[in-house]
Amino acid sequence: MSEVTTSTTPASAPAREDDGYFGPDSVSWKIFSDPATKLGGLAALLLQSLNPNMMRLFDQATESYADPKGREERTGRFLETTIFGDKAHADAAAQSVRRMHAHAVWTDPQTGQTLHADEPAWLNWTHNTLVFGLLRAAEEFGLPLTREEQDAFVKEQHIAAAMVGCDPESLPSTRDELYAYIDEQRHWMALCLPAAEATRTLRKPPLSGNPIAAWTAIIVADGVLYLLPEWARLLIGIEGRPMNLRRASRTTKRLMGLARRNRPYEKIVIEITDRIDTHPYRKVRAKKA
Repeated sequence: MSEVTTSTTPASAPAREDDGYFGPDSVSWKIFSDPATKLGGLAALLLQSLNPNMMRLFDQATESYADPKGREERTGRFLETTIFGDKAHADAAAQSVRRMHAHAVWTDPQTGQTLHADEPAWLNWTHNTLVFGLLRAAEEFGLPLTREEQDAFVKEQHIAAAMVGCDPESLPSTRDELYAYIDEQRHWMALCLPAAEATRTLRKPPLSGNPIAAWTAIIVADGVLYLLPEWARLLIGIEGRPMNLRRASRTTKRLMGLARRNRPYEKIVIEITDRIDTHPYRKVRAKKA
């Protein structure tokens, strides 16, 4: 991978002290800068929604699922910061998320059970579904990765996992271990009511507005569904559409190819790093200056 210079950083932002925990030569930069990343992230969110107790907690103790677009934007900014930001920036983002998790606690009035967002098994599930979703999106939507790069990505992401409280020793270390882990969790997954509400539009997509835009959105959504294991699609209640999910995945792959030609790697990385350097987390670096 060629080195990327981020010389367009605005003058109002403090100079970067380092390339962060990953850097331009990492597989993480290669994957997180690809257009298919967002679709892999959506697949991860769908898998995360099948953790019933986690969904019950978030439904009762946070406002995240009442504001899905805001949640998606905040999650995207957090991931950009931890992957592409310098270490001070990334550490500030991780500390913010850990504080949020520490305060997300709810006691079920019916059972007396207390649920904590920083439950280790849940943190591992959230982390591993993201890594899984991104690898599946790369595989299906045309980002070429060797098996060695896939394994390297799984290991690189142990750094990001540790930042939010995971124990890296408890995480898969290879692509095969990761895929096996995802399938092993199917026995305690379920579609609870908050998850059913969050995935409703997948089962009954809106068809109003521009018909081309609506149909394209359905195709891409079906492409995302194709990334999921079969057992997850069964739980969500979708096994197929009039347009086969595999065919939708192939069409989505062509759309991602067009996106890569329109916005090459170097341009995307510069846009992301500039956005991070003007993000509120930059005040942490300003204090150190």
